[in-house]
Amino acid sequence: MDKKTFAQSQRWYDKDPTLSLAISFIRNSSVEQQDEIADRIIQKTSEMGIKVNDIQILFKRRWFDGNEKLSTAMEYLKKASDENKKIIALDIINFLTEIKA
Repeated sequence: MDKKTFAQSQRWYDKDPTLSLAISFIRNSSVEQQDEIADRIIQKTSEMGIKVNDIQILFKRRWFDGNEKLSTAMEYLKKASDENKKIIALDIINFLTEIKA
């Protein structure tokens, strides 16, 4: 697979290693922690002026689509600039590592 094809097949959050790590942490968290993180993401992206129209998930293919709040948060995160994604990713990593400490 050439680099161009590989880049096109990556998930949107795998393009940045920090964001990919944060998403991996979220995926391996409890449902309660995922809900807390979703609230944090929605709050932070809203403060950054990111808006997402009403979201309706028809096909629940992604691992986070089963949790409506988390799915909404991921859409907010996806719309963020690369710089803001990294800021939020670092916040998620810090938040989850504090919980586990």
